[in-house]
Amino acid sequence: MDNSVSSKTVCLKYFSQFAELIGKSTEEWLTEANTVEALWIELDKQYGFELDISAVRPAVNHQFCDWKMAINHRDIVSFIPPVSGG
Repeated sequence: MDNSVSSKTVCLKYFSQFAELIGKSTEEWLTEANTVEALWIELDKQYGFELDISAVRPAVNHQFCDWKMAINHRDIVSFIPPVSGG
């Protein structure tokens, strides 16, 4: 299978400060990114996230994952910011 550049649509789920920054909690996103990390970089350029990647936990299809995790068409991708208790 050829893993060269190809567009895919993913469903993004935003939480906490990401949802506030973007103004929505979900969005469909057309991307050529092949990994969660590449997708984060693409989104950061678009939205200007205020957190460093090291402070965020990624998840694909409701499972926490590594930043090098491959993403596929129609995956659900979430970026979880740090949570503070109170």
